[in-house]
This record gives sequence, structure tokens and C-alpha cells, in this order.
Amino acid sequence: MPTRRHTRGRGAAGIWAGVLAVFILGCGSSEKPNTPSVSRAVAAARSPADPPAKQAADPPARTAAAGTPGPPKGIPPAHPVPAAFRPAPGAPSDAEVRSELEQMAAVQREERRQALSAAAADLAGLLPWSMEPRSGTQVSVASVFTDYGLGLACGGVLGRSQLGVAHKTAPCGTLITFTYGGRSLTVPVIDRGPYIAGREWDLTGATAAALGFPGLGPIQWSVAG
Repeated sequence: MPTRRHTRGRGAAGIWAGVLAVFILGCGSSEKPNTPSVSRAVAAARSPADPPAKQAADPPARTAAAGTPGPPKGIPPAHPVPAAFRPAPGAPSDAEVRSELEQMAAVQREERRQALSAAAADLAGLLPWSMEPRSGTQVSVASVFTDYGLGLACGGVLGRSQLGVAHKTAPCGTLITFTYGGRSLTVPVIDRGPYIAGREWDLTGATAAALGFPGLGPIQWSVAG
């Protein structure tokens, strides 16, 4: 009999041990699925910011136009484009503006060429030098030309120290005496011109400096000899 009670005691102890093991395993399995959630919460609390959320909060950066480097990264532009900026309706593009400017320049060049051609064509209608008043002192409007390094109608190129004068019809080498502000100077005709209405003589820079001539105005002249 004692042996039988001992066996029953061990059987009951085994049953309680099995129940306790099931209880412990059940508790462990119920805690295990929660562990990743707790880990993710802790990681989220420790991270300073979520990159996707930060990118969504930041305003979209304007991209530089094709072919332009744009401002350095992190430095705002000096002239930011307003969000509401829109080109005016019908405004010409840069290419159209450049094309119009080129056309305008071509028209101006053609007008200048025609003006010069007309001046050259009018040479035949100018008063011949033989009919110019050649006695006494005359007063005419003169100007100054300083196109140094360019060719002269009577030969050579214009130098900074060269004395002389341009006239439309006077023969090259004709000596003309000019008087201005009490100074007198005799110089030869070395070029043709000026081709501006109202002007008869065009003094070289050196001639104007020697006479103290200001550049444009009336001047006394006479044929030397």
C-alpha cells in the first residue's frame, strides 16, 4: 500500500509539472510577438527624424536651367524666382530678340552704306575748286578727323603728328592757311572730305591742336600764295 500512494504522488506531481510548463510556454509565446513592436517604437524614439517625412515637409527645390551650373548646394539664390512668376503672354523669346537686333543692325549698315554712296555720287555736283573763291580770307565751318592709322586719299596713312586738311575738291598738296584765335598755320590738302552737310574743311588732330581749334566751328582760311 505505501508503494501505491507513492506512485500516485509522483503521478500528481507530473501532472502539475506539465500544467505549469504549458502555462510558462504559453506566457512566453504571448510575449514574443510583442518584442519587435517594442523594438521599433524604441528605435523610432531614438532616431532624430524620419527622412521620408522630412523630405515631404521641405519645399521642392528649383532645378537650374539646362546648361547652367546653378548656385552652390545649400546657398540660396540671390534672385529667387517668385512662385507666381509667369512670362508675359506673347513676350518674345531671347532668340527672337537677338534676331530682331541683328535685322536692325543690318538695316543701319545698309543705310550708312547708301549715305556714303550718295555722298560719293554728289562729288561730281560739288563746286569745282577752280570756281571756289580764292582771293582774300574766307570763313567756313571746319571739323577735325583723328582716324589714325587709316588711309588718306592723297596717299599714306594718317599719323598723330601729321599736319594737313581734308577737302572735297581741292587738289592734293594745295596749301591752305588757317587762322583761329590769333594763330595761323599753313597746311596741305591730304584727304577728301568732310561729307557732312555744312562742313567744308576737316583738320587733322595735330593741325587742330596747333591752332587751338576746339573741334567744330567757323574758321578763317585762304589759299596760300
